[in-house]
Amino acid sequence: MTANSEHRTLIEEALLRSDRISRVISLHIAESEGELLVAGKIDLDPELTTREISFLLHQAKRRVREAVPEAETIYLEPDVYLDPNASTPSTSTIVTLSYD
Repeated sequence: MTANSEHRTLIEEALLRSDRISRVISLHIAESEGELLVAGKIDLDPELTTREISFLLHQAKRRVREAVPEAETIYLEPDVYLDPNASTPSTSTIVTLSYD
């Protein structure tokens, strides 16, 4: 197993330790001079508020750094997972609905 695949496994496990993160949609890792840049998209619980999302992302970054100390820079983006095998995604998966 290469160091990169070991890092990937540790990072994904750290992210998925939250029951509010349902899936790691994509994960990119770049290494330079012993430091890692981590960029990922994660599917979150759709009921979260913006404040809760911000807090959740800070917690997720902390868990990643604890699991992989070389991860100096971490960018996490909340996103919506769209099943590539679905013929048409539902409206509620791609549109933020109003609560007016």
